[in-house]
Amino acid sequence: MFTEAVYEDEQFRELNYQQQELRSVKFYDCTFTKCDFSETVFIDCRFSGCVFEGCNLNMIKMVDCEFTDARFSDSKLIGLNWTEACWPKLSRQGMLRFEQSVLSHSTFIGLSLQKCLFNNCLAKDVDFREADLSKADMRYTDFSESLFGNTNLTGADLRHAVNYSIDPGSNRISKAKFMMPEATSLLYSMDIQLVEK
Repeated sequence: MFTEAVYEDEQFRELNYQQQELRSVKFYDCTFTKCDFSETVFIDCRFSGCVFEGCNLNMIKMVDCEFTDARFSDSKLIGLNWTEACWPKLSRQGMLRFEQSVLSHSTFIGLSLQKCLFNNCLAKDVDFREADLSKADMRYTDFSESLFGNTNLTGADLRHAVNYSIDPGSNRISKAKFMMPEATSLLYSMDIQLVEK
């Protein structure tokens, strides 16, 4: 299906490319709409300025792949190990944007995610430990059962986010934005008693 080594400004619609292997292909400013890549293995691929809309990317592998200024909208990205991707170049060149997508059961351990967008997503059981989420936009996202530990949330925006469990003693939350009543969860890890009156 992908016979070229490089694709630029291409539109891919409703592709069924499940459980395949794609190696050393570069995509620049391409749009993928309603494509199914579930359980596909991407090796040494590059996605620069690409948009994924309504795509199924569940359980994909992305060994040594680069995602630069990529946007995922209304997509499924369940069970992904983002640490497999090529992150040093990513952190210098551009951020990721996740909007209205499902990111559950994935891991971002130790990754540099400054200014990334996690907006209106379901991020259940996602591992953000040791990650740098400074100035990330995490509004309206459900973080049920997700892990935060030694995570840098400096200046992050968690307004309208729900079900997060963040220990202020083991995470950096300076100048992060939270909203009541959800922000009371920040107190649960402290050895105090909350009293109504």
